Amino acid sequence: MENLINPVTLNPVNIAHIAYLAVALFGLVVIGHNSRISSLRIVLLLIVLLLGFNLHEETGISSHPYLITPVFTLGFGPAFYWFCRQLVYGDTPDSNKVMLHLSPMMLALAFTQWPQAVIAIGSLSQIIYLSLALRLIGRYHKVAVQTCSNPSDVSIHWLTWVLILFLLMMLQDLVRLNLQPFASIEWLRLWYFLNTCVYAGLTSYLIAMAMRQPELFDRFSQLEFLAEDKEEARPPGDQNAVSLFQEIDSTIRNLELFKQPRFSLRDLATETGVQEKTLSWIINQGAQKNFSEYINHLRINAACAQLTGTQSGSVLDVAFAVGFNSKSTFNTAFKKQTGLTPSQFCKKSAVRADAASAES
Repeated sequence: MENLINPVTLNPVNIAHIAYLAVALFGLVVIGHNSRISSLRIVLLLIVLLLGFNLHEETGISSHPYLITPVFTLGFGPAFYWFCRQLVYGDTPDSNKVMLHLSPMMLALAFTQWPQAVIAIGSLSQIIYLSLALRLIGRYHKVAVQTCSNPSDVSIHWLTWVLILFLLMMLQDLVRLNLQPFASIEWLRLWYFLNTCVYAGLTSYLIAMAMRQPELFDRFSQLEFLAEDKEEARPPGDQNAVSLFQEIDSTIRNLELFKQPRFSLRDLATETGVQEKTLSWIINQGAQKNFSEYINHLRINAACAQLTGTQSGSVLDVAFAVGFNSKSTFNTAFKKQTGLTPSQFCKKSAVRADAASAES
């Protein structure tokens, strides 16, 4: 009896696709009801669909005249952008707007007979959307250092590197596609296999970091003007800023406001009655530092005074006492300002104290 069922053969690339598919499905499960990263589900769902169609096309499960997978290049750019936008703004994107940005992917289904053209347009779309996402993240961090005393707590620099790596992977994959008529099939398969493994690793890292992000800045939409740095938003006169800064600086020092662990520009505005954008300008002009640098400068000065005292306590105790949330952040800020680690500073201070005692 003739076997009418075609056998399905799996090569290493197909196995890598199945493993990658498992990673994406696992991500969809673990995200659950985490509202701040719910848009990541769109990215993962597109990955699941892409890998499903890849297996469908490459394993010979069934035959069809055109490739579906190229249309997904028009979906990943918008999906990544809306995920980054939700992280930055903290609100769930409007589903109608998301679908509008994903509509070119649906329209491209009518042009699957021209896969290279679809891939070219999709690649351009990814470059544009990922560039916009990187710009948005940059603005987020600019606002964070202008308003938070511990911007590292809300940093999403990891996402910047993930997007850059995805962009680089997409560009080199274009090179691979254009080399197909000239390179050997074995070499191309190895390249494709390695690409799939890297994509799976990046996606796993993206899921893990999105789940582990300790906290995020929640007031970007209210303070976005701080990223614009427009001259018209500034009160006139630098000399006036210096005078106002002296008053603000005196208040912060006398009340030791900088020792509050999560001290923010909003807290300072509440204490002084001055608007946040005006305070930001006063500190930038008067201290020649942004808010984060200025507050941490005061903290390190206070830490130095404690570390040279007779009962300074441990370095970690001192770090917490002056307002830092972690020893690593304290060590980084300390070395940046003094050129020494806290332990080196303590040893140097002890040598100076011994020398002074010997002289007296």
